[in-house]
Amino acid sequence: MNGFKIFPLASFLILIILIYGRVVILKRKGVKVSSDSGKKTKTTVFLYPVFVLILLFWIWEMMKPAFQIAFSILPEKLTKPLFESVSIQIAGTFLTGFALVLLTLTLLHFKNSLRFGMEEENRGKLITTGVFSLSRNPFFLSLDLYFLGIAVLVPNLFFIGFAVFALVGIHFFILKEEKFMQYVYRKEYDNYTKKVRRYF
Repeated sequence: MNGFKIFPLASFLILIILIYGRVVILKRKGVKVSSDSGKKTKTTVFLYPVFVLILLFWIWEMMKPAFQIAFSILPEKLTKPLFESVSIQIAGTFLTGFALVLLTLTLLHFKNSLRFGMEEENRGKLITTGVFSLSRNPFFLSLDLYFLGIAVLVPNLFFIGFAVFALVGIHFFILKEEKFMQYVYRKEYDNYTKKVRRYF
């Protein structure tokens, strides 16, 4: 079986295992990783189910070649490869692999400060060393590179569209998080932003 067909799904499973594994380790240490604030705006209530539905389509499209599934949910125009090139597939594999390596380093360098959600009472220490000395957002950067890598590896309109959607969504989330970080860490974060760029 062609390794290029298996790699997208395998890489996604690795990504989930890396994040979930780190969360489990931190929870066993007594670290509260997720926020309990439960604040949801009208926009969030609408966008969340839409995102989940698109994500399910995305996972399904990665499962199809891996398990040689002929059934398609999306129109062929969206899932038909725009071009086929082994060199491009190798580049996509490399980019996706690099994203997973960066994600691994980021999760390790977070130490006990990994948090999902913005809750002032449950903030970790501001990490500025390791990969955080090269990028203020290595976690999100690794996700950006991962989605780009998949779009290069499987160059069809759906994966390219999903990558653009993900990159835009992640960027706006970063902007929101930066305001939170500025409010919580104040001068310490200001000094950090003067030394390290948002992405790289």
